[in-house]
Amino acid sequence: MQLPPLAAAQANTGLSGSSASSAHLPPLTPTLCASLQGVGQQQAGRPQGSAAASVLVGRNNRQNDELSNKVANPDDLWMHLRGRPGSHTVLRVPSGRRAPDLHGDPDTQFAADLAAFFSKGRNETKVDILVAKAGALKKPKGAKPGQILVTKELGNVVARPDNSVAAQSSAAD
Repeated sequence: MQLPPLAAAQANTGLSGSSASSAHLPPLTPTLCASLQGVGQQQAGRPQGSAAASVLVGRNNRQNDELSNKVANPDDLWMHLRGRPGSHTVLRVPSGRRAPDLHGDPDTQFAADLAAFFSKGRNETKVDILVAKAGALKKPKGAKPGQILVTKELGNVVARPDNSVAAQSSAAD
């Protein structure tokens, strides 16, 4: 299966049985909306976390730049392969909800596995994914598209690229 230019994995797992609606999330920019396409809600890869999750994955420098600097809200969780090239991945946090925990939360692991799959660490068993709030990202003056400075890390998540919904989708083809 060929994945879209910008992969968007949606998971509707509700808090107390309710699912998040797009009304809780700010609108995406028109450019990014035009390039969004669902990876699909795979039963095997859908997280069962405490909050509804929307995960956005940039697939090139321009998409990474737009995702990190224009689309992500300050409280969203931003993820990237530590120390090597890869996609910018955002786990959207609906307004009024706390960000999920870094360790043991299925939504965070789901997003981290996607970040790992869409990176130079794709062929490794495990990789380290850096996690920060999107509000802690700064674009240095004169930086190329996709380059970002993380001013405060929240931590690290160990991800397994083969566990991502994208890997499962491509294996099924």
